[in-house]
Amino acid sequence: MKFKESVYLVASGKMGFDWTHPSDCNVYLLESRGELALIDSGTGDSVDAICAEIESLGFSLSQVKQIFLTHIHADHAGGAALLKERTGAKVAVAEKAYGILKAGDEEAIDLALAKKNGFYPEDYQFTPCEADLLLKEGDQFSIGELKLKVLETPGHSRFDLSFAVTAEKGEALLFSGDTIFYDGKISMLLTKDFNIQELARSMVKLNRIKADVLLPGHYHPALNHAASHIAKAHQTFEKMGIPKNIVE
Repeated sequence: MKFKESVYLVASGKMGFDWTHPSDCNVYLLESRGELALIDSGTGDSVDAICAEIESLGFSLSQVKQIFLTHIHADHAGGAALLKERTGAKVAVAEKAYGILKAGDEEAIDLALAKKNGFYPEDYQFTPCEADLLLKEGDQFSIGELKLKVLETPGHSRFDLSFAVTAEKGEALLFSGDTIFYDGKISMLLTKDFNIQELARSMVKLNRIKADVLLPGHYHPALNHAASHIAKAHQTFEKMGIPKNIVE
């Protein structure tokens, strides 16, 4: 499913387009000059579907060079190991999250609590993955003619990243993971590492981006006027309020 020039959606669960496994996040494919990269990986239960969709778009799996993870909750990172195996891509994750991802530490990502509350099936298991690229604030990558910059945006979890991508025609794309959503909503969870103050500070940073397109980890994107959705959350925080939560 093509969203914009160079941006495709290749998986999305029930908190999105209800297309692949119900627990999947939105998994995006970036393409430029024949080079591909994935943003997030889904739970792992939709790897076959993701690979089939990439090939149906006329691409080869070997063209996928990187898998950038916005964070390591299971709906975003559970498929990283299998997709790495299928594509040969390098997995990129926040430097501070490397050990948890490698160990498949389910306690560290509150997986038991998430399963108890119906976010994943009871028999779901998180697949460990050894990352190849450890990311920190300001790191930059090229995907063909696309330029990707890493932003550390904790709050939803300790390890959240957002990716600011400059498209070939100069359009500013923001892949925000679970930091900010359409209509200025946030994802506030009663987990060990959720931090509302950190999230407010991350919103200050994202508000400076002045993005054109917002591509969040769940629900639908803003294909124009993205900055207004980010500003809405930022302004709510500035008034000592808390933005609306996507989880009710």
